[in-house]
Amino acid sequence: MGNFNDKTKAIQSSFSEYLKNIRTGRASPALVSDIEIEAYGSKTPLSQLASIGVQDAKTLLIEPWDKSIVKDIEKGIIASEKNLAPSVDGSGIRINIPEMTEESRKEIVKSMNQELEQAKVGIRKAREEEKKSIESQEKQGNLTEDDKRDEIKSLDEDTKKAADDMDNLAKEKEKEIMTL
Repeated sequence: MGNFNDKTKAIQSSFSEYLKNIRTGRASPALVSDIEIEAYGSKTPLSQLASIGVQDAKTLLIEPWDKSIVKDIEKGIIASEKNLAPSVDGSGIRINIPEMTEESRKEIVKSMNQELEQAKVGIRKAREEEKKSIESQEKQGNLTEDDKRDEIKSLDEDTKKAADDMDNLAKEKEKEIMTL
C-alpha cells in the first residue's frame, strides 16, 4: 500500500499548498511569494528575489535584495491575477490588502470546494488502483481471501481518513475566509 499512501500524501500536500495561497483578507507572504516576476531575463518567483514580510494584518512589505528590480516586481504583482495594488515606497514595495466583499468570499469558498472535490476524486482513483492491485495479488495466489479482505478494509479506512483530513482543512480555511 506504499504506492497508495504516496499518492494520497502527494494529493493532500498539493491541496494544502493550494489552501495556503488562498486570499483570506489578511496579509500573508504566501499570497505573493509564488508570483512570477520578469527579472534578469527570465521569470522568477518573488520569494527568490525579495524578502516578504507582514507589516500589519492588512499590509505586506516586500524588500527586494536588488533594489534595481523594484519596478519589475511592481509590474509582476500588478500583472498577477490577484487584484493587488502595490505602491513603491523608497526601496521597497507595500501592498495594502483590500477588504474582501461577502460575494468574493463566497466565490473563493466555492472555488476551494471545487478543488477539494478534485482532490477527493484523485484519492478515490488511487484507492481503485490499489484495490485492483490487491485483487490481482489474490488471483496470483500471493494473498489469501482473508488477507485481501483485511487489506481492502485498511485501504477503505485510509481513504476515509485522507478525505476527512482534507475536509477538516477546508472547513478551517472556510471559517478563516468567512470571518471578517
